[in-house]
Amino acid sequence: MEKEIVKHNEIEMISNSAKGECSILEVKEKQDFPFIKEADTGNTNLNDWIFNNKSEFDSKLCKHGAILFRGFNINTIAKFEEISKLFETNSLEYAFRSSPRFSVGKNVYTSTSYPKDFSINMHSEASYMPNGHPSYIIFCCIHPATERGETPIADNRLVLSYLSKETKAKFLEKGVKYIRNLNKNIGLSWQEVFQSNDKDYVESECNRTGMQFRWKSEDDLELTWVKKAIWEHPQTEELIWFNHASFFNKYTLEKDYYGSVENENQLPNNTFYGDGTEITKQEIEEIINAYKKSTIEFPWKKGDVLFLDNMLSSHGRNPYEGNRKIVTSLF
Repeated sequence: MEKEIVKHNEIEMISNSAKGECSILEVKEKQDFPFIKEADTGNTNLNDWIFNNKSEFDSKLCKHGAILFRGFNINTIAKFEEISKLFETNSLEYAFRSSPRFSVGKNVYTSTSYPKDFSINMHSEASYMPNGHPSYIIFCCIHPATERGETPIADNRLVLSYLSKETKAKFLEKGVKYIRNLNKNIGLSWQEVFQSNDKDYVESECNRTGMQFRWKSEDDLELTWVKKAIWEHPQTEELIWFNHASFFNKYTLEKDYYGSVENENQLPNNTFYGDGTEITKQEIEEIINAYKKSTIEFPWKKGDVLFLDNMLSSHGRNPYEGNRKIVTSLF
């Protein structure tokens, strides 16, 4: 596939224009996305910069949805943990997980442990959670991949703008119904998802968060809940696309990873409109194309730190070669 490389603020941005996606320059003209902050000569302490410029940091993140810090040499887990401590009063554990991650520090986790040969589709972190969700997510490049391994990002305001009026109206009215089947033989076990072996605790969490649950067997738990698909951002008051409707849908399931599942009711995840009607394959393709038109990529460099407003921005992961190590924190 042919790639188009565009220089912007001395950082290479990659546009998949061959796939009909929005070019980097088009995205930049609309949203200046992401905002790029490079270290000044002799001033590479990112903790100090954020602490001393908190108002500017908050304003830029709210406006652009993403800030890429480069040249601050945050190249170890310990250094990144110090960054995350600036927000530790609001930091979050990786709860009700949908993919395996491993803790490497206080509220610092490895990025999703998913085979390097596969892409991870665009999503906003834990937007599916039935009761609350992370407002922000931070990524740090400890070691870039030898090849590829970018973390594509998209502006969720643009994603929504690329959807048809009909699709937007349906999701705005109905929301998204999520169904998860927790079974270690096909996805994550309920013990992994809830980080507990206590069935009573799991049931109490379901009741607390408004999820319907059904034990199909000792090791097989079905969860169902409904959540909004289109949200108003709490600061900007803009409408944004914020959900896992396409990410968890049967039409985007990676069959080479999960294998062939004959019974649709046994899929690890699936989504419907909030009233239980099907989201058609054409509508899922429309959502995926909206993401593609809104997505940009940049090559990771060791020590890069990427802050995302989790509601304004979505992210994914490209396949890669080599020893890629990206860590993350939620708050």
